[in-house]
Formats: sequence, C-alpha cells, structure tokens
Amino acid sequence: MRNAIVVEDIEGMRRRQGIHDLELQEQIRALRIRDFVNLTLLTRMGPYAGETLLVRITRIQDSRFCGALAVKPTYSSLSKLRLGSPLRFTASHIHSVARR
Repeated sequence: MRNAIVVEDIEGMRRRQGIHDLELQEQIRALRIRDFVNLTLLTRMGPYAGETLLVRITRIQDSRFCGALAVKPTYSSLSKLRLGSPLRFTASHIHSVARR
C-alpha cells in the first residue's frame, strides 16, 4: 500500500465546527507569490500521521496554488518529502498565513 500524502481540508473542518474565519479568508485573498502559508500534510498511516508545515507559494491561479516545502518534515511518515518538494493545494487547504 502506498503511503499517500494528502493536504488536509482545513476550511471543511472549520465549517463542520461552525467556524467562519473571515480574517483568514481576507489574508488568503491577499496572498502573493513568495508568501508563506502553513499546510497540514497527512498520511494514511496510523490514527493521525501528519504535520503542519511551512510552504512558500510559487504560483497562484484563482484559488489554486503551487508551492515548495520551506521546512523539512519531522514525522517519519512524511520522510519522502524534502525541502523544496512541490505541493499543489487550494485556498481551503490553508491552515494559516505566515507573518510577513
């Protein structure tokens, strides 16, 4: 079985809990290339095998983003990812926007 890596749908989780983070939505709309965001990356191993990691945005098209991993994961289940590994994600995957 492959150890698939998934970007967690943070917005979906918030909505299920009744949370509407308008400030985060504004920050996401203001994002530019070279800005940093936090994404939670999960694997299908164990009850919770994931980590929230810093990603540098390299491309933006509508609500779709491309980025590069800006830190090395510490969880062994994410060991196939390296500094600079490319990631694709949407606005709903963004956990938080890193301070500028």
